[in-house]
Order: sequence, then structure tokens, then C-alpha cells
Amino acid sequence: MGPLENLTIVEMCGPLGEYAAKLLGDMGANVIKVELPTGSPSRKIGPFVDDIPGPNRSLNFFYHNTNKRSVVLDYRNSEEDRNLLLDLIHEADLVIEDHVPDDLPSLGIRYEEIAKRNTGLLWCSITPYGLDGPWSQYGASDMTALAAGGPMSMNGYSPEDVPDAPPIHGKGDLAYKTASHYAVIGTLVALRHRLKSGEGQLIDCSMHEALSSTTEVGLPYWLYTGKNILRQTSRHASVQRTDPWQFPTADEKYILVFGTGRSAESWLDFKKWLQNDGFGLQLDDARFDDPLARQGGRGTTESKEINSELAKFIASKSAEEIYRGAQHRRLPWGTVREPHEILEDNHFRSRGHIVSVSISDANKEHEMPGAPYHLSSTPWELRLPAPELGEHTDDVLGDLQDHSLRDR
Repeated sequence: MGPLENLTIVEMCGPLGEYAAKLLGDMGANVIKVELPTGSPSRKIGPFVDDIPGPNRSLNFFYHNTNKRSVVLDYRNSEEDRNLLLDLIHEADLVIEDHVPDDLPSLGIRYEEIAKRNTGLLWCSITPYGLDGPWSQYGASDMTALAAGGPMSMNGYSPEDVPDAPPIHGKGDLAYKTASHYAVIGTLVALRHRLKSGEGQLIDCSMHEALSSTTEVGLPYWLYTGKNILRQTSRHASVQRTDPWQFPTADEKYILVFGTGRSAESWLDFKKWLQNDGFGLQLDDARFDDPLARQGGRGTTESKEINSELAKFIASKSAEEIYRGAQHRRLPWGTVREPHEILEDNHFRSRGHIVSVSISDANKEHEMPGAPYHLSSTPWELRLPAPELGEHTDDVLGDLQDHSLRDR
């Protein structure tokens, strides 16, 4: 079992917050996912097994809900089910929910009231804009959150690649996952405090504020210089145009290049590498000796010449040759990979990162990413595949009833 095996969590989340509960569940927590009879909205998000939609066939849902048990309670329409939900919460250590502010309180499910009885309860509320403030009742999707929070302003294409290109939505549920990661951090801090004091507390996690903390250079440039950053194709946004980072290879792949000879030693290795194949012979000129002249973000004639020679050199070789050669010279370059290449990666396989999860409704197994970190004494463990809708209702409510009888 993982390091959180004694932590019981009641989760009431859709796409915004369910990843937070997965991260804790994957580390051993007992996560009870409470769903309405219609099921979590994330069950309707594709892709689906064999492209056939269904509440138990979403691959998106199966990744984000491992190590959870599903309980169906119609807490919106049934007083009996609301009371059962309250009973579950009274027995829990932590609640994670992503409802609109005031939604659960309007149903009589209020943290302040519940905490009077369960004084050690931690309650993590993950919302688009926080529990208060003028935007607190606004809704948001992953895309609109990235726009309003700031990261989207830095994501897009250079004008020479796509003239007048708008900001681009970075994929992978980046906003939801950023909010969930911050929620986990806040929850673990609150858990640490409870271990010392016995006190529970409310964790108010705003996706908007989490995203504003991850705008990289955008906010610092504006705060310190009053300058806005410029979007650029596949590289950091900046206040001025920088040289490209991606170059096509002979086998029609791409190499992402970061740093070309920042130190005297690495510059010497870099030059020799190109010159052995007849490229970059002019790089021995004294005008290339100044590291500032070689930096791609300064718009120098020298940096443009370096990039021109580098592009021809990379175009003459396979991606594997360039990647291995760069690694040998301790250059932080990488091959731009396709999904199938990730699944075939021997390094991932050797570390057990790709795991198989069963999908009973489809009677088959699918692969997915596994542990994002390794703990030597209390490792990550795939104890349960994502649950079918209501799969554990009888078991969980039966345990709740037995516990209630023992307490009488």
C-alpha cells in the first residue's frame, strides 16, 4: 500500500478536479467517487473503446480515475441519498469537489456545518475562479481558463510560420491538471498541519490563480519591464524574436535544439561535430568567440549563421544520429516524438512506466502512463482500474451501515 493508505477521500468531481483525487488514490488513499445517476461528465469524454460511446468505455475517464470506487447517490433529488452522502463525509478525512460555489451549500451540504462534527475534516474545493470574488460564479472550460489565466497568450506560432496566428489552446487538459496539481500541494500541506494540530480546514483552489502562477516569463517581463511577450513556434515566448529551435532531419522527423555552445568547452565540441561533416567551417572565426554573439535570442548575424549551418547539418542525418550525438556532447536536445514512439520507448518500459489497465465493459486491456515518481518504501500501485458507474455502491454503503451499527 502507498503512503496515504489510511486516508479516506470522498470525491465529487468531473474533469476539473478528478485528477487531484487520482494522484492521491494512486499513492494509496481510499477514494470514494460519488456520482449522480447520470455519471460523471468525464464518462462522456472520448476517445471510447472501439469508438463506441458508453459510461464505462471512456479511455479519458479510465486514465483519470484509477484507484477509485464509484458510488451512485442522487444527492440532488433524494433526501435519503443526501443523508447517505453526509454520512460518508462524516467518516472521511478529505473531501475533494469541483462544484460551482454555493451549489452544494444550497443542497444543505456545507463544510462549516460538517466540520463541527468532523473537526479534522479537510475540504478541498477546486473551482474555476475561487469561492469568492466577482468572478466566483463564472464557469470555465480548460480552454477558456488557459485564456483568462494567461498561459494561452504565450502559446502559438511565429508570424513567419503562420501570419496573424491567434493564441493556441495547448492540449492535454493543461488547465485542469495545473489546478489539480496545486490542489494536491495545498491538500498535503493541510494534511501536514492536521498531523501536528488535529485541525481540519478548507482548501480553496482557484484554477485561475493556479494558471496565473504558471505564465513563465510573461508576468515577470510585464512587471519589471512593461513589455509584452511574443508568441513563437515551438519555443519560449519572448519580448523579441529568437532563432528557431526545431529542425527537420533526413528521416522526416524533427529535432528540438536548446543551447548551442553556451560555454567555451561545449562550443568547441559543437563546432568539431559539425565540421567533421564539412559544415560550419567559418565558425572558427574570432567573431564567434563571444558567447553573447552566439545566443539565439539576440538577433546577431553570428547566431543566424550558426542556425543556418545547424539546419543543413541536421537535415543530413537521422533524428537518432542527432539525438545520440547531442547526448554524447551533453547538449539538451530532443527528438519530437509521436505517440506510438512513446509507447515503444525501451526506457519507459524498463522502468515500468507503461501499465495495463483492464476495461471490463469491453473485456480487454489498454495501456496508459503509470507512476510519475518512484518511492522506494511506499511505491505507486495500480490497485484498481477505474470503476464502472456505481460499481461499488453496495459495498461502500454496506460498510457505512456496519460502521454505524458498531458505533451505536
